[in-house]
Amino acid sequence: MEATKKATRDYLSYSETPWDLWEVIYGRRSHRKYIPFELDKELIQSLENQIDLAVSVRGAEADTIRLITESGTVDEMKKRANKGGLQNKVNLWLPRTPMSAFLALIIPSKDVESDRPQQLPPTIMASEDIILWLTENGLGTCWLSGIDQAEIRDVLGLGEEMAIIAIISIGKPKQGIGGANFDHMLYRTISKRRKPLSRIAYMESMDHPYRPGDLRREPFSAAPVQDVTGLLKQIADATPDGGDAPVELIIDACLEAARVGPNACNLQAWYFVAVKEEDRLRELEESCEDAGGWRAAVVGAGPPGGFDTMVFERPFWMIDIPIALSHMSLMAASMGCEVKVHINGIDEKAVNKLVGLPPRLRTVGVLGIK
Repeated sequence: MEATKKATRDYLSYSETPWDLWEVIYGRRSHRKYIPFELDKELIQSLENQIDLAVSVRGAEADTIRLITESGTVDEMKKRANKGGLQNKVNLWLPRTPMSAFLALIIPSKDVESDRPQQLPPTIMASEDIILWLTENGLGTCWLSGIDQAEIRDVLGLGEEMAIIAIISIGKPKQGIGGANFDHMLYRTISKRRKPLSRIAYMESMDHPYRPGDLRREPFSAAPVQDVTGLLKQIADATPDGGDAPVELIIDACLEAARVGPNACNLQAWYFVAVKEEDRLRELEESCEDAGGWRAAVVGAGPPGGFDTMVFERPFWMIDIPIALSHMSLMAASMGCEVKVHINGIDEKAVNKLVGLPPRLRTVGVLGIK
């Protein structure tokens, strides 16, 4: 697959064995043009199995991710997603392109509206796992949050007690989009403008911006398992396969994987604090009620309010950061590490204080890496 983002460094050269997850991480993009394509029964079954796996591994509630493949329902969702007011007109391309399927992310409204959603973050992580799997299998996707929730609820037969936090388009991407095409121009002018690691990442605390300098080239072999399904199973079983990567490279690769993840309007309103100092790691473990043994950790934080939430009525801090945590945990697993993502049950105040978050930011989750 074609790489769509410029890498901070030549990561593949650091491993003595194939490190294939990077192809998926860099190959994923938001596709808004598709060609007619029908998912066959075998592919649908594989996708359903992947949904079940991702939901289980991330601890999401059953039925929070629904696959819609019936052509009539898919067409209705395309037509009605943009029906509402101005905020639902951001996806005008949607009714005009062939679509194979949708994923609908369905969360109880009370959870979405709470001070700290519990069901939303694991569902988002599982959804991004599925998107990466679809990318791996040559299919295109696009996160769609600016939708008419009432209309989509009606199509899916849901009541107001459920929130459609997003839908995700699935289709066969159209290749060779020309420079004069609106989708192509939108992608080039917005999607590729990624902030460097030095603007979104920190080391030990937010008093120390991360400096992605030269890394030591110590002997390192990426894990034999590099596909998304295998990596998720490795995370679930807590069975690392390798573990000889230097901690500096682990941190750098995880931060890079987060940096290139999809996020609302490409605002990149996220911040990551890597921790490797032993005493600070022990404090983090205690704040996350983890048994310990971490070699490193990454804290993901974001602003819980702002223009985006006022306009789109979505808690993007609990969407964008879990997407990044999906990327980071898969990346660490691809390096042979045992990983665990802590979101629910953490002592947020203690974590916020430890990494020096300003009052405008809140911790979403902590990635522990062994």
